[in-house]
Amino acid sequence: MAVEETTLNMMKEMLGYSDEEFTKWKENPRNIRVAEQMPDFSRYRVVVEVLRAHGCAIMHKKGERFIFTGTGALLCEKDRQICAGALMPVLPFVWSVLDKISMGIDPTKTAFNRFRCVDVGLDNGGWGEVLMEARVERLDGAAK
Repeated sequence: MAVEETTLNMMKEMLGYSDEEFTKWKENPRNIRVAEQMPDFSRYRVVVEVLRAHGCAIMHKKGERFIFTGTGALLCEKDRQICAGALMPVLPFVWSVLDKISMGIDPTKTAFNRFRCVDVGLDNGGWGEVLMEARVERLDGAAK
């Protein structure tokens, strides 16, 4: 599959590259392969839901959700606090989803999708814990 010139121009502008930098970027076959999959990135999102929270200093609660776009951007509500300790174990999952999309692999199929925040909990010298579960949603509802 060839990448449309409009897609490449959009990427060059988005990345803020000079002509020289973009020529270098295009020389990497991996970058072109990812660019070919660009339409697929907007078709997915990662939803992380809090299953249980206790002793959380940020006061996360069961049912809260963190949503990442298919490009890996965290969608934040105004003034909402999200604990860095809760995000840390989730980020490798988000990156694996992005990698699957870039390889043309269905990212909705995951085996390991539960995470705990990095706090070790009160019984182990910490403060608390947050247990989360992630899922990948295909936004247009169509099977890939």
